[in-house]
Amino acid sequence: MGGRSQINDMQNVVQILSVVLLFLLAMPAAAQEPEINGLAADKPLSTYSHDTIKGGITFTTGNSDYSGNMFSGDTYNVDQTVSIPEGTVVKLARLYSYWTWSGEGSTGKYPDMKVTFDTFELEPDQKYNDRKRWGPYDYPSGTWAYDVTEHITGSGTYTIVVENTGPSGAFFALNGIGLVVVYTDTNGKDIEYWINEGCDMLNSQMNDDGSPKYYTTPEQTITELMKPTISQATIKSASLWTIIQSANWDENALKVNGKEWSGIYGGIPHPGLDIDSRDITAHLNPGENNIQFQAVGDFAVPSGSLLVVEYDSSSDGGLQESGQQDISTTNDVPGFGGIFSIVLVLSAVYWIRKGDLIK
Repeated sequence: MGGRSQINDMQNVVQILSVVLLFLLAMPAAAQEPEINGLAADKPLSTYSHDTIKGGITFTTGNSDYSGNMFSGDTYNVDQTVSIPEGTVVKLARLYSYWTWSGEGSTGKYPDMKVTFDTFELEPDQKYNDRKRWGPYDYPSGTWAYDVTEHITGSGTYTIVVENTGPSGAFFALNGIGLVVVYTDTNGKDIEYWINEGCDMLNSQMNDDGSPKYYTTPEQTITELMKPTISQATIKSASLWTIIQSANWDENALKVNGKEWSGIYGGIPHPGLDIDSRDITAHLNPGENNIQFQAVGDFAVPSGSLLVVEYDSSSDGGLQESGQQDISTTNDVPGFGGIFSIVLVLSAVYWIRKGDLIK
């Protein structure tokens, strides 16, 4: 009887263990936070060009729109209309392709992209890329930059064609094409400008219980757009452009030295490419300034920022056309006159004492 009882007990244990095993198998695998999370702010935008000129700047996305998935052989056309005063000289012209969701099958990959500018084939001189770097749907996004200075001869309409030259099954989507033109003009304004570029994929979407869906909180998705140092010259105006892919979420915010604007990215010119332009004159400080973007919610990709500060050229703090701040002569540097006088006095004392010693 004892043996049969032991067998029954063993059978019960096996049944219990089987139920527990089936329960464990039915449970979803416990989520594990990735060691590297590309959805956090880890790629601040970098300054491509900073200078002081007499002239102006234009920025346009032409008739850009979201392309949808482009497969091998597909093309995407954008017309860019440039309008600058006659007689000006183009200092630099920069073209940007804002792309996203690039892959082949279920695998993320960087795109094979052919770009022509009025039939001239271009090669990017900067490739800014970012990706999630964990789990499924690890498809990268990017901002690729091209120097088109020699191709902009003045006002007019220029046509850009982008082709997917990847293998069959490879795809990517374009959120738009940007074009910035900096020109000098003897009749222009005294301006200082900063052009920042990059690509920082962000996502701080939250679950219903308040936990981060993708292991990133809004405090972890604040990226640096620009950190300009402003001179002491008299500022007449300061205009800021921020270019954010897929920023059409109400709570996303722009931050300038503690001032915050939310709800400003409303899908203009279209939901895939949000461009905000605003006057920030009242919010700039002499010295270093901090300009940031915070992703509060779903996917957003900061891709560029452009700051133009106009100075009062009639004031003592005006700027020279050479691109350097107006610097006084050496004798007017604070404290230099006093130091020079002290040196003269010490020299006189030395030579007087030396004469006494000789005697």
